[in-house]
Amino acid sequence: MSITTTDTTFFDPIEQLLQQLTERVDAVVDPIAEESYLLDRHEEFTTSRLAQAIVNATRNEPITAPGLALEVHAEEFRPTDERKTGADIYISVVRRDLDISKSKGLLVQAKRRTSLLRNEESRRLGNQSKRMYRRSHESYVWIYERDEIVCAKAPRSSRPTLTRITNPMSVGELIADGLRCNLGDEDIGRDASAPLFDGISDVMQRLSVPRGLDFTVRSD
Repeated sequence: MSITTTDTTFFDPIEQLLQQLTERVDAVVDPIAEESYLLDRHEEFTTSRLAQAIVNATRNEPITAPGLALEVHAEEFRPTDERKTGADIYISVVRRDLDISKSKGLLVQAKRRTSLLRNEESRRLGNQSKRMYRRSHESYVWIYERDEIVCAKAPRSSRPTLTRITNPMSVGELIADGLRCNLGDEDIGRDASAPLFDGISDVMQRLSVPRGLDFTVRSD
């Protein structure tokens, strides 16, 4: 599921940075998905581990390209209104390197493939997806497979099976495409003029999403 870099983009700094981001994120999350499958871990625990592992991997070895740098931040708290949006994680993507800064958000619900075999959990995902879509059409599901995570648009069906996924992505590809401004919803983007903690926490509390990941590209 890796992005293929062509000659026309190889020397484009933003594409260099996003290629590194894609590879780094997928190298981190896929082994955690495999471990979670083997140990039969719950999605919530796995999702929290994934978020922190992504932050650690990008801070221990910063991702940069000529004139650009990437900053990654994670937040987690107990929502006051139990999952009113239906999402497990809020992803913030911000471009400060542009003439006019852009800030967008994506909503994600995480599910283990094995849990979706149960009718009850499949119906639950359908209800969660409907709640996410009411807030934003930029809603996605992370499916924890045996040895990887597959990302897809949140299903519209009340009892989705997700056996055939159109245009699947990896976690790294989803985030990178958000930073390309191809994905994401400006209406749920954080206030890029506010301090990072205030901006992302405000959106998380407003949407009642328990986990948040922020990816900001800035000029260096």
